[in-house]
Amino acid sequence: MSVFDEHPLTELDKKTHEALGEKVVIKSLTQQSALQRLPRYVSEYLIAKYVKAETWKADLANIQAKIRELLPDLDQRELVKEKLLSKGEVTLIDIIEARIDLRGGQRWARVPALGDNKVRVPATITEQNPGLLLGGLWGTAKVRYAPESHADAPNELIAFTPFQVGPPDLDAFRKSRANFTTDEWMALVLQSAGYAASAFPERRTRMLLFARMVPLVERNVNIMELGPRQTGKTFLLRNLSPRVFTVSGGKTSPANLFVNLATKQVGILGTRKVVVFDEIAHTTFGDDSETISTLKDFMESGQFSRGSLGFASDASLVFTGNIDVDGELPHPRYANLLEPLPKELIDSAFQDRMHGYIPGWEVPKISPSSIATGVGFVTDYFGEVLVRMREDSFADRIRGVSVHPGMTRRDQTAIERIGSGLMKLIYPDGNISEEELLEVTMFACELRQRVHQQLCALAPGEFKPRLIAPASVLVHTARDLLPKTTTIVIDRLNTEAVVGAVTGLVVLTDGEKELGGDVILIQVSALNGPARVEVTGLHGSALSDSVRAVYNLVRANFRSFDISEQRLKSQTVAVHLVKIAEAKDGPSAGLAFAVGIVSALANKPVKPGFAFSGEVALHGEVGPVGGLQHKLAAAARAGRKHVVIPAANADIIKHLPPEVRAALEIHPVSTAREAFDLAFG
Repeated sequence: MSVFDEHPLTELDKKTHEALGEKVVIKSLTQQSALQRLPRYVSEYLIAKYVKAETWKADLANIQAKIRELLPDLDQRELVKEKLLSKGEVTLIDIIEARIDLRGGQRWARVPALGDNKVRVPATITEQNPGLLLGGLWGTAKVRYAPESHADAPNELIAFTPFQVGPPDLDAFRKSRANFTTDEWMALVLQSAGYAASAFPERRTRMLLFARMVPLVERNVNIMELGPRQTGKTFLLRNLSPRVFTVSGGKTSPANLFVNLATKQVGILGTRKVVVFDEIAHTTFGDDSETISTLKDFMESGQFSRGSLGFASDASLVFTGNIDVDGELPHPRYANLLEPLPKELIDSAFQDRMHGYIPGWEVPKISPSSIATGVGFVTDYFGEVLVRMREDSFADRIRGVSVHPGMTRRDQTAIERIGSGLMKLIYPDGNISEEELLEVTMFACELRQRVHQQLCALAPGEFKPRLIAPASVLVHTARDLLPKTTTIVIDRLNTEAVVGAVTGLVVLTDGEKELGGDVILIQVSALNGPARVEVTGLHGSALSDSVRAVYNLVRANFRSFDISEQRLKSQTVAVHLVKIAEAKDGPSAGLAFAVGIVSALANKPVKPGFAFSGEVALHGEVGPVGGLQHKLAAAARAGRKHVVIPAANADIIKHLPPEVRAALEIHPVSTAREAFDLAFG
């Protein structure tokens, strides 16, 4: 069966081929197994240049034969060296990267097939192929063995034929947009990026995929995407351009990111256009304080320095990783959508420098049917076009859209950069209607809004909820950004008085860092059995100690709490933690446990809409607790109307965000007795 029988060309494919000629390639041809040892942008270049539709089988066979002959496996490295030594010359297909040694006055190339980082390069080759100095080029390389010229570096690159295109004609690319409708152009761009447009028919999904490409076309844009596994978070950027560098987990350091002080060599931020931190949860940052501090500065200013060396770079940063989902949304156990990140990055100052957060949980998983088979731009040409489009800017067009008041400078910068990037990808000629401009700006605002939501969760005292959107828009439609009033947890404790059922408040932490707040729903039952307390549900040791301390308090003061001695001696108190997604430790839920135990033993229902936070001493004093801003925000989200807190923490009330103060009536207490009067009165 012919590849064209299996993947027939569509009308758009035919139209594209006719309009754009050698700039496009039939993607299904690039999936032939013999070409899969080459990056996609290389194999597509070869196919576009040497394969004709009418003779595609013979043309492909010729390319495959040449690759088998000249592209050695790594385990054949010694055979290649033997050939070079005995013949004095060898021709290879490889990726060649050159560098300049100013101290030694020499040009060196790295030839992986030879395992040699010091292959001499004449000036004529780097002048004809500047891409060798910009991250390297794939091509046919001829290497000569000439020890008489340089005993320590006997190999010399004497010829190089690149497999990648030269500088593209940007003006011609922009003008080609006029040949297509917006839907046709979006489909063509997706095909060019390696996605089958038919597998992503919804416009919103396509916009999410386009957002992944923004870092290539826009300078110094910082994007995060967390989502389920196998959704292709790095598939696109990794295959589009050699200007992209991927850090796949592992350890990074100031030397490889910024500058190696020993060699004075600039790191990847100064030599690549996009740096992708993949599997970010498993990435470590060496000297954390220096690396993160320098990274923050770069994300803000586009500049970095080490020692006395300072540099400017237009590299964009992409942080990708996995997040667990529940249906079509992130799992509800997350207090914020940054939890999967390394703890060094769960920092409001770092995250405020993030321009957009792509909701990766909305992107379908990549399957064989998701891979492009129709006609698209040759990847190498397309990738270089995207990088060259950094010279353009549509920020002024985005800035012209009226937005809601209250935006910070970082908000505005984020919207302009993402919006400008989307315009370059979808409307590269600048021909855009007012409705389309509003759509692009709205989508850019959504990505920044998601960042702001996490900042509000991380630092509720500093960041207040507000709408980041065009002035004509009243609400974001992304499910995770719907107004809180539509996502409030409605349960019977908001409306019913229930015996032994009480809401506690906890703060989620990672070491000493507070990540957010949450509620725990505590159920307490008095069962026939020996006088003791049992705790079930996920919890830590300090939390168990808190329950036991409260139980001893009740036993010591049972008469004042209206509990009969007979009931106290004949009942086992069972304490169960119902709504708890992960182990939470600490004594600050002691007051809630005390209310629940007294409610169960005295058979008194707890009034609806109440939540409790406080540490209880053995004699009944209620002591101060930490993290109350996070806890009170969690109570408001859960729909509770009354929160009982320690009197020692009463000063926190005036520091709460206005929307939290408006949602809650807060009751400071000094003793457990006061709390019981409020809970049962």
